[in-house]
Amino acid sequence: MREILSKIAEVDYYVRWFSSQHDLGMWPSRRVGGTAEFEAIAEYQLGDNPRSINWSATARTGFFRILKNTRLTNTNLAVFLLVDLSPSMDFGTVRVTKRRLAAEISAVLAHAAWRCGDRLGFIGYGSEVEVEWPLRHPKDYRLLVPQKVLETKLNGAGPSGLGPALLRLPAKKALVFLISDFQEDLGEIERAIKSIARLHDFVPIVLWDPRERMLPAKRCITVLKDLETGREKMVWLGGTRRNDSLQQKAKAREHHLKELFRSLCWEALWIDQETHFVKEISQFFLARRRLIR
Repeated sequence: MREILSKIAEVDYYVRWFSSQHDLGMWPSRRVGGTAEFEAIAEYQLGDNPRSINWSATARTGFFRILKNTRLTNTNLAVFLLVDLSPSMDFGTVRVTKRRLAAEISAVLAHAAWRCGDRLGFIGYGSEVEVEWPLRHPKDYRLLVPQKVLETKLNGAGPSGLGPALLRLPAKKALVFLISDFQEDLGEIERAIKSIARLHDFVPIVLWDPRERMLPAKRCITVLKDLETGREKMVWLGGTRRNDSLQQKAKAREHHLKELFRSLCWEALWIDQETHFVKEISQFFLARRRLIR
């Protein structure tokens, strides 16, 4: 846990919608009122409000200039962490397992919610909903969420618990981080996601390992274990044909997921153990902030 907490860094997140709940935190708002923060002086474009023309800047440049301001109001966001706790998350060949990576990302996002004064909820699922913590101010969740992700070990196989986990989300709009390796049946994933996709602002974080896309170059006979079912099988590793087949299946699965996310207007993050995920998450939301403005 100490190593995970040492990796915590400040991350800012931004939503596509504007919250109507008044409490803590400062977020952009379409509503008139509140405070206005200066953003930039820009050239007047057709359709801009003539009342926003800054005549001092116009006199200096000879062209119409306007003041761009971002209106701010006090709001409180509901942030949910949906974390996959299935046995496949125990796979890892590079630095850490995908479960440990999920715990590190959860710690960073929980700290971000605490720093912004937002409420945080946590749902962990495997073949069913295993952990469900209600929305609350995340002073304690910063430590408890990554610890729970690490210590929850599930056995056996079954249908994906993603659908029941999504149904536990509140009716009011929330920012939902869905952290998973998405190794379940693609049909089940699609049915579960489409049933609730339009109600919240989802950010899928797809965790993957390099060995899921490429076999070792050295040829050998080894015993592989399916983490989901627990079954073991002796297989022959190596050979161009077998490696090409694995790469094609991995690319097809990745393409299917990307097309699914694109159809729902979701932007996903693809993170492996060697990815600087704090930088990736920061750049992701920085791009979203520019798009909103």
